[in-house]
Amino acid sequence: MLHHLSKQRFTLNKAANLDFIKLFIKDLKDVASIVPSKLDDTDVKLSLQIHCLEKSWKISSKSLSKEYKFETFKQAFVFMNTVSHMADQMNHYPKWINVYNKLNVEITTQDVSGISIKDVLLAHLMESAYKDVNESNVESIAEICKVSSPQLLQNWNANYSQYQEIMKKNVHNL
Repeated sequence: MLHHLSKQRFTLNKAANLDFIKLFIKDLKDVASIVPSKLDDTDVKLSLQIHCLEKSWKISSKSLSKEYKFETFKQAFVFMNTVSHMADQMNHYPKWINVYNKLNVEITTQDVSGISIKDVLLAHLMESAYKDVNESNVESIAEICKVSSPQLLQNWNANYSQYQEIMKKNVHNL
């Protein structure tokens, strides 16, 4: 089940208006049916902030990018296997270049010629997969990390609720 809520505005003070898109997801396969819209710079930055990605991902006008570093090639390959599995369910794929233990990733939504909420979701999932791969004892490149999609999506959805609570407190404290 997928709930796509309209943009909501929160005003912290007269100078700061924050726009964001809420996207509640119960299954990665639901993402394929989303008709994405291009996020403006403010929406991209806020979406990354809500999901604690703002410090680790670079924003360009049309994509999100990041370089991942692993201890071994096997870890990098297992990470790619894991992300490929999730991306296939979402029908939304990263562009990446792998050289030994380094992986350069770029995420964009071709349909909108820019960044959509699908890209932010994939970045969020990749961060969780990266953490899991680094905490795993990788023995074979054929492995797929045991990432729990329902748990990842529950965390994604909870980030919005936590952010909304913080915003309510900030508005009440004005």
